[in-house]
Amino acid sequence: MKETVDLIVVNFNTKKLLADCLASLRQYSGDPGAYRIWVVDNGSTDGSVTLIRSLPRVSGLFNRRNQGYAAACNQGIRAGAAPYIFILNSDTLVTEGWLPPLLKALQDPAIAVVGPRLVSPDGFLVGTGVVGDEAHPVIRGWGVPDEPSLFSVPTSCLSLCGACLGLKRALLPQLGNFDENYFHYFEETDYCYNARRHGYKVLYVPTSKVIHLVNGSCRNRRRLNSYFLKSKAYFDRKWGTGEKASGGKQD
Repeated sequence: MKETVDLIVVNFNTKKLLADCLASLRQYSGDPGAYRIWVVDNGSTDGSVTLIRSLPRVSGLFNRRNQGYAAACNQGIRAGAAPYIFILNSDTLVTEGWLPPLLKALQDPAIAVVGPRLVSPDGFLVGTGVVGDEAHPVIRGWGVPDEPSLFSVPTSCLSLCGACLGLKRALLPQLGNFDENYFHYFEETDYCYNARRHGYKVLYVPTSKVIHLVNGSCRNRRRLNSYFLKSKAYFDRKWGTGEKASGGKQD
């Protein structure tokens, strides 16, 4: 059976988180023949490479050094061939039934990007889409308790958190891959802005739920802030958004 979904996880020295993420993907992604898991390892030194090579139904791509998140995502995209692509952080855990609502949403030819309801391990919302307009973006629901009645309607957004993002391979010739000028942060915001400016929708899908351990993949706040500021400066130059874009800072 030919795979219809490429599941791409980028990893850098998060062996334990990666093992849990991959276990959840294998458990909750449905028929194993319908998807392929790719892990792009960015030069890990914590035993991640041995883990990746030991796991069934996992294909590894191994970099000698950290290429950055956008470049690693693109490696995974180029390696696969399935019509639907999902990019996941290594600090995510998918839940039962996470994939079908996202795939269903992607059947709409007007939609280019989809994302799930992201919830922290202790039950708070950490990703329900960025709304408003580019001059006044609003991050919805950050840190609010995960109550089923909140943000329960599919919503067209300015952008979505890149911890879990679904794309269409058929649109890559038109939209391109992720901009590799972003080492970390803003690559998903950039892709969403690009999709919208090409006339496509970016859709938050609340019936899909994914657990996200915010900043689980990197605890060095000074390094993260440096990445954020550099990526934000590039994003602002590219899109002319000034001080307003969020750039997935919640990641």
